Amino acid sequence: MFSLFQNELNRKKSMKRPIMDGELLRLHRLLKEEIKVKFSSKLKLYIIDTGSCNACELELQALFNPLYNVNKVGIEVVYHSYQADIMLLTGLLTENMYPHCRKAYQQLKEPKHVITLGDCPLFHAPFQKSFAIKGEANIHFSTQFHISGCPPEPKGILRGLLKYITSLESVG
Repeated sequence: MFSLFQNELNRKKSMKRPIMDGELLRLHRLLKEEIKVKFSSKLKLYIIDTGSCNACELELQALFNPLYNVNKVGIEVVYHSYQADIMLLTGLLTENMYPHCRKAYQQLKEPKHVITLGDCPLFHAPFQKSFAIKGEANIHFSTQFHISGCPPEPKGILRGLLKYITSLESVG
């Protein structure tokens, strides 16, 4: 079976090792500096999929692969909202996810930082008029920033995080 598809595969493309370009190196350096100044150690993200197609989540997962390796710059995912510095929302806000999001929002540390990711939270999605949709995230939560794209590429997410973190006041 493998020999049947072997000619169809472009081995040169699939075996090409991704490289860290200049922009990614610059983003890493700037993020590391800003996180150290603004959060004193690590930037802790609490990610909630409020009803997405999971494309944004796949791009977020890519941030933790060996190429983007955001752990190295001080970004980590936490699994309890009370530990988070920033709550990241993806997808359309559904009726079923609203109570969970509200509870997570209430448990966020002060000041509460909420970022929406992707085009869905802004209602640029096909199912926005469904009975299952609660509404735009910024109506129900105080969102400070939005990272656009469908889905936003990993570098776009890093650019957005850097832009938001840069706009924050320093700690202490």
